[in-house]
Amino acid sequence: MKVSVSKMQGIILLLLSLVLIVITPQFWIQYPDSGYYLGTASQIISSMQYWFNGQPNLQYYPGTSLVVAIPLLFAGENFYILQGFMGAISLIGIIVIARYFAFERYGISGLLAPFFVLCSSLFVIHFYALISDTLFLTVTMLALLCWRKYEQTTQLKFLLLCCVLVSFSSLVRLQGLFFCAALGLTLLIHAYQHHRETLLKSSVKLAMLGGLVCLPFLLWTIRNYLAHSPDTFNMANGYFFGLKGLSIYAKGLPGNASAEHIQAAWQFPLERTSLFVGGLFESWYGGLSSLNRHGITLIMLVLIGFGLVPWAKRANKLELLYVGLSMAFISKDILLNKNLHIVYRYWLPMMPFIIVMMGLGLKTVTSFGFLGPLKRPAQISATLFACLLLIVAFPNLLKMYYQDDKLEQEQLAIEKLAQFTRENIPDDAIVATVDWGVLPHVIQRRSIPLLNDPDSQQSIARMLKYHTEYLVTYNKFGRMSTPAESMVKRYPKAFDEVFDGSNDNAKIGLKAYKVNIGVLRGYLTSH
Repeated sequence: MKVSVSKMQGIILLLLSLVLIVITPQFWIQYPDSGYYLGTASQIISSMQYWFNGQPNLQYYPGTSLVVAIPLLFAGENFYILQGFMGAISLIGIIVIARYFAFERYGISGLLAPFFVLCSSLFVIHFYALISDTLFLTVTMLALLCWRKYEQTTQLKFLLLCCVLVSFSSLVRLQGLFFCAALGLTLLIHAYQHHRETLLKSSVKLAMLGGLVCLPFLLWTIRNYLAHSPDTFNMANGYFFGLKGLSIYAKGLPGNASAEHIQAAWQFPLERTSLFVGGLFESWYGGLSSLNRHGITLIMLVLIGFGLVPWAKRANKLELLYVGLSMAFISKDILLNKNLHIVYRYWLPMMPFIIVMMGLGLKTVTSFGFLGPLKRPAQISATLFACLLLIVAFPNLLKMYYQDDKLEQEQLAIEKLAQFTRENIPDDAIVATVDWGVLPHVIQRRSIPLLNDPDSQQSIARMLKYHTEYLVTYNKFGRMSTPAESMVKRYPKAFDEVFDGSNDNAKIGLKAYKVNIGVLRGYLTSH
């Protein structure tokens, strides 16, 4: 019995899926954002309020917390189940990618696309995490598949399901707004192409539908406006973070490379392009030297360029507009910012499209007429080379599995901190922390996130402003914990150590201090 290429792809994906679900980490993958989403989900279940850390959650969109609340409601904080649930959602995204970029329509490029996404360390490190990135990828790919079904069948159920998914995407990540805009434009174009005899009536109906798609985000925005106060934690809240403080914080973000070698402003977009595009290659094969990364970036851009038209010919209107708007946003970020801080996870929702473009570009290059009799061997060699690259990237699938012991030690440490807090820190105490999600959720006390300012003056001013009685440092979040630890060493009389949950063997540094506000105020005044 013959097995089709697509069925073989499905079988391999199923086997990989089973492996990935079985090896789901049973201990919390601690990202600051995951603490925020988890804590908010807990608040939704306990009080039906979208709050975190004793105040309205204005920082993160509600979609992810609502999804996390589903397994949390039935299983509590069982991280094997919570992270397995998010892993299952990630796998749905991979399956939809395989379905959307079917071999029959996209050839080898579509056949390998879901595997390349799955084997990217960028995807793997977010695969189980209680954060928004792979959820957003799954929702957007499902919406695109529903739109294609609607175009093929004209069945209203696919259009409505597409609208629901697009609307929900705007409650998961900011880029969902681009999807809403793309759908609105697509509906108007669709009305013009297929309902010309009733164009006005159809346009009004579809415009109303587009408005309904944007309604949840509009209501969310109004709610934030009404719930906002100067003291509410929000990355965009200049009063709370301080504009100077926000700039200081950004300098310490992961992926923020030194810009000392940049001599002129025009070099920033070139260097940022290399870091961002070459960084995608590094997500499969590890770090590269600057020179090699520049070369790889150039090759990738050439392949994308040659693959752009073949991809566009296969894409539907919604896909074209959504990818176009998203890439315009990414390009603006790459070309206009005058620093080397790169948000690599912006790649995730675009990754399947970029992979397909590169694959189609490689096919185009190996199909040039001047190759003559070498054309067929070139195409076979390119396919074998792509398969070899995929095989080399396969070990990334186990990236989180090998961190299980580290995750266990980190969880034991924060559980000790939680117990200490319950027994020793008053319920109404205000605590300065070095992240805004994990530690506030663990200690269950009103928390104030510090900055990573080298001289600690901004952080001290914030601690005085909010009368913080305790400070918790955790080297898991080194970009802000390291300056806080330096502050403790610089002003030892202002901080009395009351808890040490460190584990030298696991390289975990977790400590709590009682803050002497009077002494701290004296230090700030003297400076």
